[in-house]
Amino acid sequence: MKKSVYKSAMSHLKTSEDFQDATYIKLMNHKERMHMELVKKRKVTGWTAGIAACAVLAVGILALNHNAPATTPSTQPADTAAAKPPSMGKVAVNIDGVISEVSADGKSFKVGSLWVTVTPETKMGIDGPTAATPSEELLQKEFKVGNIVSGFTTDDVGKGKVIATNIYNNMAPRQ
Repeated sequence: MKKSVYKSAMSHLKTSEDFQDATYIKLMNHKERMHMELVKKRKVTGWTAGIAACAVLAVGILALNHNAPATTPSTQPADTAAAKPPSMGKVAVNIDGVISEVSADGKSFKVGSLWVTVTPETKMGIDGPTAATPSEELLQKEFKVGNIVSGFTTDDVGKGKVIATNIYNNMAPRQ
């Protein structure tokens, strides 16, 4: 019985307009405060995620480049600048350049600072199952100053004088 009396009393109770306005203002202030806190949390979360991503990228870059030497400008002596290291590919080439001097007998020539001697054992042209026959244009018989030559030697090119194992090209430059 008490419940029905309570319900009927509450249904007859009327609130004043001032009370309703004050309650509405309090609810709206609370809602606005909660919205502002949510915006702040989102902003902090976004900044935190951005900083974490930058840190991960920095660690990744450092981890991948830890063996890379620092690049410092340096000048090379003239001797080491002219000598080219051997290039690796289908055919090794460590004699490569323009002939600057030829000996009197025509069997030795100078490329950069390297003197190359051609012997009867020196193979001329490229050999192998898929190699094309050497043409006179790409493989001239005589070594002349200004010709472009490429070849290979098993000798140490650092000594300055080598015996050619193979001469791939000996061609005149295009005019």
